[in-house]
Amino acid sequence: MAEAQAVTDRPTTGPVQRLGSLFGRFGLASLSSAIVSVSHLLVQLFSIHHLETAAIGTLAFLLVIMQFGYSLSNALVSTPYTIAVNQGDDADARGVDFFFPVNLLLAASQGLLCAVIAWATASPAAALIFGLAGTLSLIRWFGRSNAYAHHAPARAARSDLAYAGTILAGLLVAMKTGADLPTIGSMLVAASLIGLLPFGAAYVRQHLAMAPTKALARYRPVWKEQSAWTLVGVLSTEATSNSHSYIVTLLAGPTAFAPIAVGMLFFRPVNVCITALTQLERPRMTRAVAKGDHDAAIKSERVFMAALVMLWLATCAVAAIALYAFPGLILKPALDHQLVMIAGALCALLSLVQCIQTPMSVMTQARKAFRPLAAQSMRSCVVGLAAVTLLVLGTAPVFSIGGVVLSQLVMMLGIWQLDRKWRREAH
Repeated sequence: MAEAQAVTDRPTTGPVQRLGSLFGRFGLASLSSAIVSVSHLLVQLFSIHHLETAAIGTLAFLLVIMQFGYSLSNALVSTPYTIAVNQGDDADARGVDFFFPVNLLLAASQGLLCAVIAWATASPAAALIFGLAGTLSLIRWFGRSNAYAHHAPARAARSDLAYAGTILAGLLVAMKTGADLPTIGSMLVAASLIGLLPFGAAYVRQHLAMAPTKALARYRPVWKEQSAWTLVGVLSTEATSNSHSYIVTLLAGPTAFAPIAVGMLFFRPVNVCITALTQLERPRMTRAVAKGDHDAAIKSERVFMAALVMLWLATCAVAAIALYAFPGLILKPALDHQLVMIAGALCALLSLVQCIQTPMSVMTQARKAFRPLAAQSMRSCVVGLAAVTLLVLGTAPVFSIGGVVLSQLVMMLGIWQLDRKWRREAH
């Protein structure tokens, strides 16, 4: 009887329990990042209805610059910092404090770039506001990375929710009072300041705790070993994805790119969640690899991949329902429905490849194999640029997405080979 009771009390591990475990592990990070993405989308929609055409373009370009700044921060500061603090239980906090002044330099550089763009395209007032917004955005972004690196995802989620909530409150006020470009910039500044509160004043003070020259001197070995190669990967990846838009628009015109843009829009939430979950899982994998617990690292990689694939399946279901059942809500009459369907299918394939590739890429970074990873990214970039150009010239522009898919397949297979080689050596 006691034995039967023990069997009854044993925890179950069925599909529902595993699904609940996945949601508990990844749900908060995905949800908070998605809310930030939605808040930025609402800002752009608001600008379309309330700003002049030139101001709309300026705001959109500045938001792109800030988004690219996040990628640079990941490459130069966030990834090496996360790896450094998760090398072991006895990681010395003082040994990595130089990352904070380096982050401040990077943030100030982005702020200066945003200020120059806003000055040239808008006004001195916009330059001042967006210069501050650009700087604060990277300080907050590194705060999120710092929270994930120290296994405190709830702190990062609180920052995201505070940031998005401030923007939404600002938009509600602006809908009644009106707003110009500097006013929208002020919303972003306020959102970043409020978003810094969960990290505390001590986090902000760390950025000023060391002279920039001393910080850069201590950062130099990190640059040589990690950041330089990570930066190559980021730039080549950005070149592949962004050049696709430029090539199609240049060779076929903006009208030909419209169906592609709609197809990409459906899978933007997956990209946002990939970024968020990467920050969540990188510390876990790094600590497991540092401890020599290869089984735990591989398990983390598999769970990460399973979560991304489940997210991809849900996104595909939403996209299919929207395009088949409610096409009038998404598509304008001028858009070719069939081309949008083709674009959506190809974008789904591209997104799936990225979901499979990302966990292996994060594992490769955790093993500090930055140079081989950069080599794979460069090879992928060359293949992608050539394939996209040939497809635009030889077929309907919508099929050019296949060139990006091919480049990501090359990248995925290369990383898979690195991953398999490490597993064989580890065992």
